[in-house]
Formats: sequence, C-alpha cells, structure tokens
Amino acid sequence: MVGIVLGVSMTPTKVSMVLVEGENADGVIVDEDDFDVAGQSPAAAPAQVISAILGTREGAEEGGYQLLSTGVTWTDHVEAAMLRDALIDHRLEHVMLVSAFMAAAALAQSVGDATNYAHIALLFVEPYTATLAVIDTADGSVSDVHRRVLSDDDQEAVAELAEMVSGVEALDVRPEGVVVVGSGVDVPLIKPALETATSLGLAVPGDPETALARGAALAAANAPLFASSTAALAYALDPGTGAIDPMALAGQSPGLLPAYRRASDTAGGAGQGEDNVAYSAVPDEDADARTVIFDARPKAPRRKSLLLVGSALTVVVIAAVVALEIALAINIRPTVALRPSPNENIIVPTHSAPAPSVQAKPPRPVVAPRPMSPPAAAPAPAAPPAPA
Repeated sequence: MVGIVLGVSMTPTKVSMVLVEGENADGVIVDEDDFDVAGQSPAAAPAQVISAILGTREGAEEGGYQLLSTGVTWTDHVEAAMLRDALIDHRLEHVMLVSAFMAAAALAQSVGDATNYAHIALLFVEPYTATLAVIDTADGSVSDVHRRVLSDDDQEAVAELAEMVSGVEALDVRPEGVVVVGSGVDVPLIKPALETATSLGLAVPGDPETALARGAALAAANAPLFASSTAALAYALDPGTGAIDPMALAGQSPGLLPAYRRASDTAGGAGQGEDNVAYSAVPDEDADARTVIFDARPKAPRRKSLLLVGSALTVVVIAAVVALEIALAINIRPTVALRPSPNENIIVPTHSAPAPSVQAKPPRPVVAPRPMSPPAAAPAPAAPPAPA
C-alpha cells in the first residue's frame, strides 16, 4: 500500500488541497482540488476541511493508498481555533496545524534540498507584511528572520520588497538562492522586479494557489520540522501572530478571538517600524477569550528581545539544575533512605508450625561379621592302638 500525505491551505476565501505521494511528501502530486468559501460563515472553511480529511481517508483506502499524515495551514486565527475544536470533536489524529510562514519555510527547505543549496532565503509575502528568513536545508532550521510592514501603495510595496531581496547577499549566513512564497498576493506579478534586485537565483512556486498546501504537507510529514529554538524564533516573528486590540473583541462570536488585524491598524505606542506583536492570537485551553483587561493609561513601547532571551536562558539553567539534582538524588542516596519505615513491611515474617516429634526406631540387632574364609578344621584324634 502506497503512503500519501494530505496538505490543506485554509484561507477566509478559499480552501486548497493537495495529495502528495511518499512518506516524506516528496513524491509526485496524486491529486489536488480547491473550493471557494468566500461570503460564507467563519465555520464554513473548517467544516470543509473536516469533510475533506474524512473523504480523503475513505477514498485513499479504496484506491490502495494509506493516508499517513495531514498538514493544515491557516491565516485566520478564528478559523484555526474552530478547526482545532472540530478536530478534537471528531477525534481525528495525525493532523498538524501549521502557520502559513512555517509551511512556506518547509517548502523553501524542499527547494533548497532539490537544488543542493546549503542555505536558501525565503521571502514570505502577505498583503500587509513581508518576512525574510534564511533556511538551513540540512535540518530546516530558521535564522536571520526579518519582518517588515509594507506600504499601502502597491508600487511602494514592491520597491520595499526589492530592497529586502537586495539585502540578502549581505546577511551573516549568505544563502545561495531565494524562494518567494505568497499568501493572498500575486507573486508572479512582482517576480520581475525582485529578480532585478539580486544576483542570486530567484524561484517562485509553479502553482502559487497550492504552494502553501504543499508546504503544509511537507511540514506534517517531517514533523517536528525545526528545532524548538528556531521554531520559537520563527513563530515569534510570524506575521500570522498579529497585534491584538482589546476593543476588537466587540461584536465577535462568544468564545472566539478577534480577527487578524494588520500592524498599521493597531493602536498603541509602537514607534516607526515596530509592532505591538503578541506571541499568539490563539487562546490557551483554559483561557476565557471574552475576558478583557483594558488599561487606558498610556504605556511606553515594550522591549521584548532581551526579556525573551533572558527568560529562555533562565528556563534552560533551571531545567539543567533540576535535572542534575534529580540525577544526584537517584545515584547518591543516603543510607537513611534504605531503612524500612515502621509502617512498611519490607519482608513479612511467617510463623512456622512446630516440628513434629520424631519417634526413635528400635535398635537393629548386631550381627557378627562373617569371616572372609572358614576356619580350618581341627585334626581328628588318633585312634588308640589295638590290644595285643
């Protein structure tokens, strides 16, 4: 039975699916499809994804395939939260939710691996932001992540993208090529302007509509794709985690997060080129999304880089100390710990029954030992002489 991987790209207007052959999703495309969900309720896209996963599993078994894993990438946090709950309700396993940036990074890694590049640059473009990163094709690690808010003017936005691409060759880790992946933008339209900005080879996906779906399949098949440190770095700068305005909760469905808001629309004290970026717009399991704490007092811009690095180092040091203490506690135990507790019976005593009395046996008769050879018979006495 041939293994296949399903990749799904979920946006508020369209859901794209792609079936890729191979355990690592590195084979040929078996099938692909997409359908529009524009103008429908926020629950339409998650419902379509659930139906697609269930239908693909049934169809794969009938066609002699085995669905090994599924990757779903998303751009809307409300739809992502609803899809997560729907997956739990349907008890669907082997389904991985990845952000659009991580799916694009997985796709860039596959391109670098196919072209034998040690490092490849990724330019991920969204309608209002762009993220530039360097991908190590050996292990998929992400480094040199740079995020920029784009201008509302199309021509100025293209010029800003060209400026980002032109600076790729000046990075600490110099990549050998550039991959441009877009979400909600026309990447082939801006490709000529980007090619003139760099001397490196620049590539765009052949089918931009299913590029993120293919990346989601790659991420799910090779999970965990990145090391925890680089994944945390990439997610902290992921354009999908936008700033949250507490007032945006008004009018939303109960229990759901506010819709994604671009950085230029957020209120706060961020300076030029800075964003009030949250770690994630997806709530914790026990969090109440309708609870809002709003402080009207002006606040200074928050510095998070040093705090994040310090917190991470603190966690690592504490974890190492705790691990050392546990190891010492296991290997070097005091002798007091070996004493049995008064309430515990290490060895339960048993009451043995009295031994039965042994009756003395009658003594055996003593038998004289038999000689080895019979004694010689005494000579018979001589007969007396006859009388004369």
